[in-house]
This record gives sequence, C-alpha cells and structure tokens, in this order.
Amino acid sequence: MSQTFDLYLPGHSWLHRLDPRAKLWMVGLAVLVGLLFRQIAVLSGLLLLSHLALLTAGIPLVHVGRLWRRLLPLLAMILILQPLFSSGGSPPLFHLGPVSVTADGVLTGLSFALRMAALAFVAAALLLTTESAALVQGLVKLGLPYPWGLTVGLAIRYLPTTYGLFVSIKEAQQARGWIVGQGGLIRRARSYVPILVATIIAALRLSDHLGLALAARGLGYPAQRTVRRDLHFSPADWLAVALTTLAFGLLLALGYGWGWKP
Repeated sequence: MSQTFDLYLPGHSWLHRLDPRAKLWMVGLAVLVGLLFRQIAVLSGLLLLSHLALLTAGIPLVHVGRLWRRLLPLLAMILILQPLFSSGGSPPLFHLGPVSVTADGVLTGLSFALRMAALAFVAAALLLTTESAALVQGLVKLGLPYPWGLTVGLAIRYLPTTYGLFVSIKEAQQARGWIVGQGGLIRRARSYVPILVATIIAALRLSDHLGLALAARGLGYPAQRTVRRDLHFSPADWLAVALTTLAFGLLLALGYGWGWKP
C-alpha cells in the first residue's frame, strides 16, 4: 500500500539528480513569487514552468492529470465564489441579486486560482522527484534539527499511506454492501463515519508501529549520526540556484524597483 500511494517517482532526470537543498531553494523562491505577485502573466508563467519541470523530469502525464483532477473542484470554487466577494472598481458585468460581478472580480478569481494551481505543481515538482530520506537529509544539512526534519519527512511519506488506508477501508466496506456517498448531504456525511473511524484506528495503529520501529533503530540516542551517502553540491546545483535567484531578482526589480506593482 505504501508503494502504491507513495509520492516519490524514481528516475534519473536532471531534477531527480539535483541536490535536495537546491530544490528546496528553488521551490522556496517559486513559492515567494506565487505569494508576492498577483499578475496573471507571472502566475501563468510559474504554472507553465512547473509543468515543464515535471515533464522534462519524466513524470508521466497520468500523474499530472491526476493532480489536475484533484485541484479542479477547489479551483472551480475559487473561480465561482471569488468574483462574488471581490467587486473592485470596474463597472459591473452582471448582477446576481444584490451581488454585482465585475471584470476586476473575475480577474481576481482567476489570479487566485492560478496561484493555487501554480503552488500545488511547484510542490509536486519537489515531492515527486525527491526521496523522503534525501529531503530529511537536506533539511538537516540546512540546520534543521534531525527530529524536526524526520517529522517533516514522515509526514510527507505517510500522508499518502493514510490516504491509501482510507481508500482500502472504503473499498472493503463497499464490498460488504455499505453504501457510500449517495443521498442527501447529511446522509452522505453519515455514510463516511464508519470509514473515518476505521481509518483513524488504522492510522493510530500504524503510528504506534512506526514509533516502535524508530525506537528500535536508536532514534534519540546521543551519538553522532552518520549517513551512507552524503550530499554534495555539484556544478549543476550551483547553476540551478544561480539561475533561479537571478530570475527572482529580476522579478523583484520589475515589481518594486521599476514601479511595476506586484
């Protein structure tokens, strides 16, 4: 189950070979761009670059499409609701009762949706091409205490496993004749209660086994930790960091130095 729902996809592409610290730096700057800028052109460019990174890294289109399917309900909600609450100063396009929908509101909703999609695919570029162990090692190399880095790595590693537990339990309940997700809203919510209870119990059992496994491997033992394969910055890592930093600096210069408000 853990392999079926694991985020990391093994590969030997340029993005797989980059040092985790270089990828963390690139992702951090990309997230800052997504949060600081609201121009549709900038956010569209960030979304396009994240897709190019995934495709050139050999990530199958089925995984990209799967992420889009997960995002579509949330993006549709943003595109529908945001124009209703962000009128702006432009003339109204049409009215929905007491609410006026304006061009500024529609553009704001589009900007928020692009931001959400871009940040999701930027994070996917990191998680799909970086092993959890390498990510933990990179965080520790950056100065994060090892228990904290291990916690981040375990959270990333076992969130898909927890989702796998939920799917397995749901399918098992359906095979026993339990009807899930049909009827009205309240009935649908109630149909998920037995599945959620079983998932919580299974997750607690998994966390208990994980704690015992970590204790058996000496977690918390006061000794110098060693690694089988250490991380080293290569010229490709320095080039990726330099190009990303240069692009980020140019965007900041456009946004703040030359009067183009982000």
